[in-house]
Amino acid sequence: MAITSGVGPHAAWLNVNGTWPIEHGNVAQSADRKTSSFSGEIPMGLPGARAAFASLSAGTDATITVMTRGQTATLMTGEIDEVNFDYIRREIHFRGRDKSGALHENVTSEKWINKLPSDVVRELTGRVGLSGNISSSSVKAGKQLQQDFVKLSENNTFAQIIHEMARIDGVRWWVDPNGTFHYVPYGSQQGTYSISINQEVEPISADCIELHVSHNLQAARPIAVTVKGWHSKKRQIFQYKSNVEGSGPTRTYNYQVPTLTQDHATKRAKSEATEKARHEFIVSATVVGDPSVQAGMGLQLSGTDFDQVYDIDEVHHDFGMSGHRTHITARSPKSGRSAS
Repeated sequence: MAITSGVGPHAAWLNVNGTWPIEHGNVAQSADRKTSSFSGEIPMGLPGARAAFASLSAGTDATITVMTRGQTATLMTGEIDEVNFDYIRREIHFRGRDKSGALHENVTSEKWINKLPSDVVRELTGRVGLSGNISSSSVKAGKQLQQDFVKLSENNTFAQIIHEMARIDGVRWWVDPNGTFHYVPYGSQQGTYSISINQEVEPISADCIELHVSHNLQAARPIAVTVKGWHSKKRQIFQYKSNVEGSGPTRTYNYQVPTLTQDHATKRAKSEATEKARHEFIVSATVVGDPSVQAGMGLQLSGTDFDQVYDIDEVHHDFGMSGHRTHITARSPKSGRSAS
């Protein structure tokens, strides 16, 4: 849960070719099918710093570690993409990405026969040394040609293919601070982080610095998604209409996707409807620096008009010699709104 004890002793380090205290840094964790990133500055005058960073090469592991109120934790594991030497201000600036960066750099043209999307994801992540929590798919990847389902890629990055598989399955993917890959359905949070506010007292009491809840009334409308496709081999049209309850006039979406089977049409329609509904509520919160909160967790609100659990999509840590703050962005539809 959010820290209630306020500020406390704090420090942060970059571990690459040695251990270096960070003057100011940022870690941006994302669980919304994006690569997470980090950046920061260290004093150039630290003994050995210039030589250590001047000799860096691509592929060298780097970690960001913080110590906040006696709690030491890793905020990100990845590699540095760029180093900038500011010889006047006497600072070394760095930026990099988490372990999923390799998924954007590798391109492939190949085909998978009778594979589940999760099989394709597991194979591609394994090629770049990633493994972890990959939920099994329920339909085959690709189109049905004769008796086989065939998924083709043509000059696509691994990340593009995984993104396409995630849209079919209705899941989100990310790499956590320890380098573990996750591919799980929306609503399958990896732990829960709590924020509470008491508005019945004066002044109000809260364990956060800032808290905003945005209610998107358009995303709260009833949603109807129809996916339809002509299957040339079966000479038949397959379609499915997925509905999400809401208030107001219905928002209607129609998709034409060729060579679908009935299972694929059903899965695709439900996945599209789920993605559209989850933008109903956006929660933005800032808490005293807390390394225990991570993208991919659930955010439990208490004491607001919108108390429920939300999917945490993004966590930004701002830290350094001036202190540590954590910014959280979470999204979800109103509890009970789900695709049928």
